[in-house]
Amino acid sequence: MEESLYKEKGGGRRSKRDQIVKAAVETFLENGYDGTSMNKVAEKAGVIKATIYSHFKDKEQLFTAIIEELTINKVSIDFSNPEAMLSLAPEEFMDVITAKFCVLMADAEYHSLFRVLVGESERFPELAQIYVRTVILRGMGLASKYLSQQKELEIKDPEAMAHIIAGSFISLMVWQQVLGGKKLKELEVNRVKEMLKQLLMSQRKKTI
Repeated sequence: MEESLYKEKGGGRRSKRDQIVKAAVETFLENGYDGTSMNKVAEKAGVIKATIYSHFKDKEQLFTAIIEELTINKVSIDFSNPEAMLSLAPEEFMDVITAKFCVLMADAEYHSLFRVLVGESERFPELAQIYVRTVILRGMGLASKYLSQQKELEIKDPEAMAHIIAGSFISLMVWQQVLGGKKLKELEVNRVKEMLKQLLMSQRKKTI
């Protein structure tokens, strides 16, 4: 086995898992889902295959970890402790959501992940479902919770509004990555953000 580029810096189970995930990111993005095996990941990580299976039960679970690494972890969303985002004013909430979206859209690894998802979704439809469960539904759940708890606004259907917000950004991503649209500029994303802000603030509670 060739010497790994992902040697542990510290000991412990968590650092070993991180070592595997980092190697898996490169392996999946280089070879696609079908072209990646646990053997290839083990070789890249400098571990035996049994070590990978002690952290991930199968390739699908490992790919889920890759999605989390390149999306949720990259933009620092803690779904287990979302109070910081839930306490934001509506305008600030949209600013934060937009900033996190821009981080992903500027990231080369995320672009590669999205191409893997699109390119292999016909043969492996479960990949798109993993992405939906891991990223989109969790993000929409957070937005829906925020909107339902927001005292400044009076939104009758928080879940539908969360769909509108998420769909606006997802459509930009699909336009760029799938339909061959031009590279998105931050100004264009901000135009969408400002319209969403107007939509939210149109739901402001009326004062007597």
